[in-house]
Amino acid sequence: MAPPLNSETSHTVRKTLEFVQHHRLAKGDRLPSERELSERFGVARSSVREALAVLDAMRITERRPKSGIYLRNAVEDGGLDALVLQADLGLTFDPQVTRDVTEARIICEEQALRLACQRRTDADLSKLHQTLQAYAATIQAGGDMAEADVEFHLAMVAAGQNRILVRTLTPLMLMSRRWRERYFESDAIRRRSLDDHRAFVAAIEARDEAAAATLVRRHVETAAADVRALAEQGGTATTNTT
Repeated sequence: MAPPLNSETSHTVRKTLEFVQHHRLAKGDRLPSERELSERFGVARSSVREALAVLDAMRITERRPKSGIYLRNAVEDGGLDALVLQADLGLTFDPQVTRDVTEARIICEEQALRLACQRRTDADLSKLHQTLQAYAATIQAGGDMAEADVEFHLAMVAAGQNRILVRTLTPLMLMSRRWRERYFESDAIRRRSLDDHRAFVAAIEARDEAAAATLVRRHVETAAADVRALAEQGGTATTNTT
């Protein structure tokens, strides 16, 4: 996962990425020097240095000795952590990235749920039922649905007994964390999401791979469509699930 950032470093990372977006810099383009960025953003050079270290670690930028700071393409060269970082900072994704994330999540989660149907244990089922109950309680209490939703989906994936799929899907889920907070403001979405989650557990318990695969594809595709609508409207989503 992306490293935790203090407030000034986070601010400087965000300002640097906004600078890249605003000036439409491409892979291989040179960024201003540390001193220039410090003056432009009104922050200490130490904060710029820390921010660039984070961006280097995320493979978004790279330093070339005696040459300067250059941009990598975060989509091509960066890991999933780079995209999670951009999402956490509230920066928008290119529409193709959003499409790619949705497709990747469907592919990975569908296979993970097929494995869950094959491999789930009694302990896994107990964990899923507990997570489902906690999810319902969070809805009733008006709690953090975004976090509860991620926890439930990762519990399903974990039942497939494949740690690489868990590690792959975790950042894919975290990329939409901010949108989930707004998405779950709708009572209708919270109720429909709970219905879908109950259906997921029933399919895994029955070892019904076809039902689980169909559910996850519909679940993710409809949620992605609603999030796009939410982004366009700038308001609260009113239909479907996540």
